[in-house]
Amino acid sequence: MSVRTRFVAGAAGIILLGSAAPALADDLPSGTSDTQVVDGSVVADGAAVEPGSVTDTPPSVDGALEGTDVADEFMEEDAEIPGEVETDGAPDPVFTGSDDLSSPTGQYCGSPFNFVHISKNKKNTMSVKYRTFVTNNTSSSKDFKFTSKKSGSTTLGASVTIGTEFKAMWLAKVRADITASAQRSWTSELGVEVGGKVKAHSTVNGKYGIKKEKVYGYTATAYSNCTVGNKRYMTVWAPYKEGWVLS
Repeated sequence: MSVRTRFVAGAAGIILLGSAAPALADDLPSGTSDTQVVDGSVVADGAAVEPGSVTDTPPSVDGALEGTDVADEFMEEDAEIPGEVETDGAPDPVFTGSDDLSSPTGQYCGSPFNFVHISKNKKNTMSVKYRTFVTNNTSSSKDFKFTSKKSGSTTLGASVTIGTEFKAMWLAKVRADITASAQRSWTSELGVEVGGKVKAHSTVNGKYGIKKEKVYGYTATAYSNCTVGNKRYMTVWAPYKEGWVLS
């Protein structure tokens, strides 16, 4: 299965702890770019497609079944992506600085600064922008082709309200620790195809959308004496790919 890329303006800068609030993607100077990925199609277990038939570059075949659109009200914001797993993140950070006998901790870490920490890499989900299906009522397998016909956008978000500084820090952290393709905002493409063979007397459903990298962790403050406080736990998501899921 092929992976296509496109280039759009914007990239997250490097985040230095204790620095001024870093720029978000829209604030970066011209000339920077990110790679946005159209991912290879994902096929769910039990999907009514002939094994090995799915392709992201389907040929023109006479008699191939074309997808039927599904109404917008059936789009899901957090659809399951087959094969996703949840994993633990890094241990909580421990800060050390210069020796300071006057400090209760015996350490000095400079001026207080904010940081973010990923405790768990959660199962990613997909914000569905387009749905379609084909039904094969014949007694033999049939070629089918889906084409994304509706587009939409997904943005960086969190389960609690956070400000611009922490949004930028979360984006940089996800990029550095999880996936470099995470973005502040993503708009899906039109005309992306997938095809294959649908089994006899069966239906194949197709969802096209934007995949969301999801993590769980907290924002916090590291104080001058190297202790950590003001923890605030949350789930954070960032768009990182788009593509088809067949089921």
